[in-house]
Amino acid sequence: MTAEDAAATAWPRRAALPLRVELLRQISQWRVLAAVGVLLLLPVVVRVAFLLGGAQPSQTGGDLAALAQASGGSFAAFVVLVSGGYLVTIVTAVLFGDLIAGEASRSTLKYLLAIPVPRVRLLGVKAAAASVVLVVGLVGMAAVALLVGVLSYGPGGMQIPNGPRLDLGQTVARLALTTAVTPFGLLWAAALGVLLTVLTDSPLAAAGGVVVVAIVTTTLDQVEALKDLRLWLPTHYAFAYQQFLLQPVDLRPIADALANGLLWVLVLGPAAAWWFHRKDIGG
Repeated sequence: MTAEDAAATAWPRRAALPLRVELLRQISQWRVLAAVGVLLLLPVVVRVAFLLGGAQPSQTGGDLAALAQASGGSFAAFVVLVSGGYLVTIVTAVLFGDLIAGEASRSTLKYLLAIPVPRVRLLGVKAAAASVVLVVGLVGMAAVALLVGVLSYGPGGMQIPNGPRLDLGQTVARLALTTAVTPFGLLWAAALGVLLTVLTDSPLAAAGGVVVVAIVTTTLDQVEALKDLRLWLPTHYAFAYQQFLLQPVDLRPIADALANGLLWVLVLGPAAAWWFHRKDIGG
């Protein structure tokens, strides 16, 4: 039993690190603010790109890129679509890669461990806070995209490629569902980020490791010779959230994304907790 674990058993339960305290700690870090800021600014960047490109709104097309300027709802759906893949993976990598490695790089980890809270619980609270920040960032991005889209192209609903046009209420529901399931495809990145953040004292190395794995596994997922082995790759279901932007909606990829993500959490999460529990923190 480590010294902080022994102290935790002697202190009352109220000494446990509250989630709100950790949330305040995380949002005070510039890396976290920058990661969330990228999500919130993306709709504005896309709108400026359309203005600079001078493309005209299209009412027909086979994908959301062609329909992005058809209405405010279509613009919001397009922003959510393009945010997937590497962008949200990088944001996730930054948020979770900073949890412990960031404290170590700022020389605050030894003081944080002086709190009478077991290391595993501390790691869990920090991971929960990072999850809240990520979800808030995704929700904020969708809300800003819808606002920018409505102000720029009117309050029309999204036009589903080769499908019906939804009204604004249906569009908001689709965007909410898309945002809700997006984290399913990011569970592996969060779990790997937690593992790497306890293995290294560099938050950039931890985040970079997640990004490298994303690039490698995404590339391997294109190798058809691997056949069913691709189903086990962490990024195989990274775009399952797109189902709610299509017609008809197929829930099977979403369920598979959740199952795949939980598998990686169950493998990498305990490994991270075990390593952090036994890790020697120098003074």
